[in-house]
Amino acid sequence: MSEYSVQEVIAVSCAIQRINEGFVKKGYDTEEKKSNSSYLYKHFCEGERVNVNQADYEQAEEVISYLQGLGFKALERTLTDFEKKVLGFVTQSTTDKGSLGIAASLPNVYLNKVKSDTWTDRERKLGFTSEYQGKQNARSNFVAKVEFVKFIPATDSYLVTTSIDDKHLLKFFKPGGSDMPVVGQTYNIAGYVKPHQVNKFTGFKETMINRVKFDTAV
Repeated sequence: MSEYSVQEVIAVSCAIQRINEGFVKKGYDTEEKKSNSSYLYKHFCEGERVNVNQADYEQAEEVISYLQGLGFKALERTLTDFEKKVLGFVTQSTTDKGSLGIAASLPNVYLNKVKSDTWTDRERKLGFTSEYQGKQNARSNFVAKVEFVKFIPATDSYLVTTSIDDKHLLKFFKPGGSDMPVVGQTYNIAGYVKPHQVNKFTGFKETMINRVKFDTAV
């Protein structure tokens, strides 16, 4: 079985991510864009070469270096099965076609983790000043800026985190759709305020709402 340089595989993956303008998961192909993994497989196994530039090689080095840092996270907490696979991949020098599927996703994994790290710092800053908003067990209206949107596989929905007055944390779950709020935009938001409680993971005061409605960005 043919062996490929991990650095070369990641560089090609970065090029595909650039050309595809993002990550297309297998099974979600369109006429315009095929899945990243299919392009990667064709590049290495079928001779349909992807144009890789210097910036792609430089990004590949960043991706590998960053994801190798999962080894340090393993000292702090138990890694997920996917993180273990990622760490195993980026700490080897060569790979084969059986690992191309996971390799295709790594530039996107890297970008998402960088965003998450940036958000963690921002959330900590807001958490230090956050106080409960609205009346418990009643509908309230808020003007809030969308800070972060994260997909939660367990609920098949998105956790939307917003800030009020650049001080207070307001969160709600939302199913996917074309009306997804945009990060950085400010909205008029109405929702039913759930019982106030601190976040058990962060220890910060935050307001959770449901039955949410929001209008065009303010």
